[in-house]
Amino acid sequence: MENVTSLEQLKPKMQMGDFDLVAEMINAPSREAAKMRLRRGDEQALNALKTLIEKRESIVKEFQNGNNQ
Repeated sequence: MENVTSLEQLKPKMQMGDFDLVAEMINAPSREAAKMRLRRGDEQALNALKTLIEKRESIVKEFQNGNNQ
């Protein structure tokens, strides 16, 4: 994934629960706080979401290729 400049670039790859996980990753008090930080372009929040999406894609690809032993 290229450099992230906005939430709009990541939205198509988001899934249910991503705001909750980002909140946990950045120690935000709630999913709403994480959502607001993402909407405001907070670098830490955007990096957390980018990492979450990249890791999820990697895990899915690994399992689909049968490398899950």
